[in-house]
Amino acid sequence: MQEMGDHEKMAVALEVTGQYRVLRKLLHRQNLAPHDGSKTRLGIFIDVETTGLDPTKDEIIELAMVPFVYGLDGRIFEVQAAFQGLRQPANPIPAEITK
Repeated sequence: MQEMGDHEKMAVALEVTGQYRVLRKLLHRQNLAPHDGSKTRLGIFIDVETTGLDPTKDEIIELAMVPFVYGLDGRIFEVQAAFQGLRQPANPIPAEITK
C-alpha cells in the first residue's frame, strides 16, 4: 500500500469532518487500449459550468474539454491534452449554484 502524501492527508482530514468535499485531479492517461489499426474517430468530452440555467441572463464561467481517439467498437485508444478555461462572471454567483 502506498503511503499518503501530505496533501492527501490534508484532504482526508477535511473530508472526515463532514464539512468539506475535496476533489482530486484526474490523472492523464496516454493510451488506454493498444491501437490495432482499426478505424478510429475523434471525440471530445465537454464540461460547461454556468451561473444558472437561463441563457438570457446566466453566463458560462468554466469550460473544459478533453479530446480522445476511439474505435468504432467503443474502445478508447488515446486521451489527448485537456483544455480548461475560467471566466470571471459579471455578477456574483448565486449561492444555489455553488452547492
